[in-house]
Amino acid sequence: MDEGVLDNIFDTLPPSPPDSWQTVRRILARKDDYGITRLGSVTQLDWIGVPVVQVVRPRSLSVTVNQGKGLTFPVAAISGIMESLEGWASERIAPGRVFTGTFGEMNEQKYWSYLGAGRDDETLSWIDGLDLFSGRKTSVPLALVDSAYTIPSPHPHWIARDTTGLAAGTSLQRAAVHACLEILERQARCTAMKTPHFFDRFQIDSRSVQSGNAGEIMRRLSKAGFVVGIWQIPAPHELSIYWCHVMEDASRAPFAPLPAEGFGCDFSHDRALTSALLEACQSRLGVISAAREDIRTELYGYPDASELAAWRSQLAKGGSSYVARECSPANDQPIRLITEALKLAGATAAILVVLHSDDRIPLHIVRVVAPPLETNPEADLAR
Repeated sequence: MDEGVLDNIFDTLPPSPPDSWQTVRRILARKDDYGITRLGSVTQLDWIGVPVVQVVRPRSLSVTVNQGKGLTFPVAAISGIMESLEGWASERIAPGRVFTGTFGEMNEQKYWSYLGAGRDDETLSWIDGLDLFSGRKTSVPLALVDSAYTIPSPHPHWIARDTTGLAAGTSLQRAAVHACLEILERQARCTAMKTPHFFDRFQIDSRSVQSGNAGEIMRRLSKAGFVVGIWQIPAPHELSIYWCHVMEDASRAPFAPLPAEGFGCDFSHDRALTSALLEACQSRLGVISAAREDIRTELYGYPDASELAAWRSQLAKGGSSYVARECSPANDQPIRLITEALKLAGATAAILVVLHSDDRIPLHIVRVVAPPLETNPEADLAR
């Protein structure tokens, strides 16, 4: 990729993407190429009614069943399909793009020093990307880009792997923005988990959420008999980040008793909170459907009733009032806005690796890596 691509990414957002159903049809017309065998709704397995779909790709090298959510079925369908295709593309990186080099010689700019000391003589696989901060070609350890989770792994054990920053969209810019938003969301979550008394200090009164799409989802949840906990995660930039818990109230025997959680980061409070609420609804259905192979077994245990009651009371207690302020307009060079946010969060680079592009659909899949940000909230729990 040359530096001229950076100018195109920095352009303002392109016209709205094609109708979601049209995009879904174009992708499903080529489903055999992508290995997709099923797209189906699991919405009616729960009481909430927020559309959630599952997409099955049996020969995946990571997660076989992906989910998608949205306020409408077309949006949920394209959401699930895009998530499945992210894995498809990141498992199939062309060998010609990959090269080897020692950690020491490839770490001249010290971007990767946070991965560990004393590794300079170790040989790794690398792939080139484009640093959105500087516009320079920059090499990234392949372990931070691909999602081929084969055994034995071709990558060193000391590089933690996850899918943060893997994103798809109907334009290259939309995919890049989505990837960066996910990085900021997960970095903020890692920070929140280390913040003393976070759940007491940063809770939002869910009853004060009445406007926008977030307000519409809250009304659906209330009508279906759910309590909702909302926390606004503080950040050093203007973008909004929310953490949500969705939980059945005490009016009936719980169907899926543990709280489902969701996260969202976006250019406006409503979009960020909407994303978090939708993800929580989707997470419940992931547990209820029992189709995702990456869901932990403890979510199917028998939780302590008194602990559940105490947390239900915490969610209902509320906190600060929700104020849906907008930050800088999302259509005003969003990549520049989001790279500034990444810098403020502590990133020294934001390296974009384009994994797949097909303007006929249109479909673009990318991976963005932002060293040295901590973006795997499960890492500390696993230690």
